[in-house]
Amino acid sequence: MKTLQICFVGLPGSGKTTAIKKIRQKVEHTDENIEISSFKQGDALVYLLDAKYDPRNIKPLLAIMHEADACVFCISGQEGIKPQLGELIILLDYVKINNGIILITKTDSTDDVDALKNQIKRILAQSSLKNAEILGTSSLIDEGFTELREEIVKLNQKHRDAAGKFRLPVESVVESKGMVSVNGVVLSGSVKKYDKTVLMPWGKEFIVQDVLVEGIPVGQAKIGDRVTILYKGLYYHDVQTGDVSSVEGVFHKGKKLKFELHINAFFKDDIRPETEVQLNIGLQTLPVTITRITKDNAEVGRATTNEKVEVEVESKLPFAFEKGQQCIVYNPEAHWRSIKVVGAGTMKEGA
Repeated sequence: MKTLQICFVGLPGSGKTTAIKKIRQKVEHTDENIEISSFKQGDALVYLLDAKYDPRNIKPLLAIMHEADACVFCISGQEGIKPQLGELIILLDYVKINNGIILITKTDSTDDVDALKNQIKRILAQSSLKNAEILGTSSLIDEGFTELREEIVKLNQKHRDAAGKFRLPVESVVESKGMVSVNGVVLSGSVKKYDKTVLMPWGKEFIVQDVLVEGIPVGQAKIGDRVTILYKGLYYHDVQTGDVSSVEGVFHKGKKLKFELHINAFFKDDIRPETEVQLNIGLQTLPVTITRITKDNAEVGRATTNEKVEVEVESKLPFAFEKGQQCIVYNPEAHWRSIKVVGAGTMKEGA
């Protein structure tokens, strides 16, 4: 069976949650930040990932983007193009989602859908979604949702490393009847009952007690599967969202991190030593303080638009990371005239 993880992305009022409700068959998980639904069609099992867009708390949105094979980018026909959409487009580019659908919702609220489509095409012309199909829906007249479901099923799975070592970022933790389980998507390799795994960044070793897909014990799960894993001896306080379950030696840990950063061309503010920003690595997003900025091997007091620099930061909690892994920097306190996405880069080292 083909399994797809589809993140729905849009501004508040974009109609994305309504669109999900129209096409889903089952609610799989819900909490204050993320809701996961699903539907089956033909030989496809599709998970629909929904998170609120909140400039003050970007972690849930980045988490579902990192897990997704593809996206449905929702734009309200009533609201049209708003400046904040630029921030979402940049994040989708950074996470390398180039497979998706642009969905104009509330088409009954706009007089010229074709004009809005042309405007969207111009805006996305240089983005990772430049080739995405544009669809329309209206919940008022219940139109377009069958086509949306059919087109989602046609989307491709993201390329993942089937032969690689097991990696499972923890999306959520559930405690029930004295048992603690973690949920997430297998991003590489596979996992089976009785495997020995390490939970990073804490470095604790656990034995897989059971592996479930759709609530059914399967013995082994492969890349792309959305799984629930029970670990022998795991307690609720041992794990949190963003931690990574893997085999020993894959991930490093560190509170003091160094990474290369390319500040994006649309960030009109600057960053300086002692600035607090949000650092995203995989499903982890934590506040960090910038301690040092280096450009061309010389320490500098600030960095701004389109510059390439080396940044050192310090966090109160440790990160799990791989050398060369992508990271994203976000500053919710950036000047109101600027977007909040500072830039993206690659991890170098940590301690």
